[in-house]
Amino acid sequence: MKFIFKNRDLDLNSTIRIRAVAKHVRMSSNKARRVAHLLRNSTYIQALAILTFMDYRACEPIFKVLVSAAENACSFMGIHKCYLAVLAAEVNEGPTLKRFRPRARGRGYPIQKSTCHISITLFYDTSLDFCNSTHDYITVR
Repeated sequence: MKFIFKNRDLDLNSTIRIRAVAKHVRMSSNKARRVAHLLRNSTYIQALAILTFMDYRACEPIFKVLVSAAENACSFMGIHKCYLAVLAAEVNEGPTLKRFRPRARGRGYPIQKSTCHISITLFYDTSLDFCNSTHDYITVR
C-alpha cells in the first residue's frame, strides 16, 4: 500500500501506526466528519494548528483524541511528536439515544440523540523529519 505525503512515496507496511479512539461522543457524526476530513494527510503539528483555530464544536473531542494518540506514541514507544503525521481520521456512527419530548394533548414526540465514534491513526517514519522544517508544513487559514 502506497501513500503520497507531500510528494513522498511511503510504504505503509514498514511504518509504525498509532491509533486512539473515543467512543460514544455525544455529537452528530456528519458534523464531526466535516472537521476530521481536514486533518487527513497533514502532520501532527499542522493538525493541532487546524483544530486550535477552527470554531466548531467537534474540534474539542477530535483534539483530545489527536493529543491522546500522540501521547501514546511518546509514552509507550518513545517517539517524538514532530515525526508523526495523520494517516487516517475516521468518524463513524455510534448508538442512537432515543428519547421522548412531551407535546400537546398528552402526546410524545420522538427525539433521537446521535453519538459517534472518533478514531485517529498517526504514523511514524524515520524518513520524515518535521522537527527542522515545521515552518514548511504549518499553514494557518
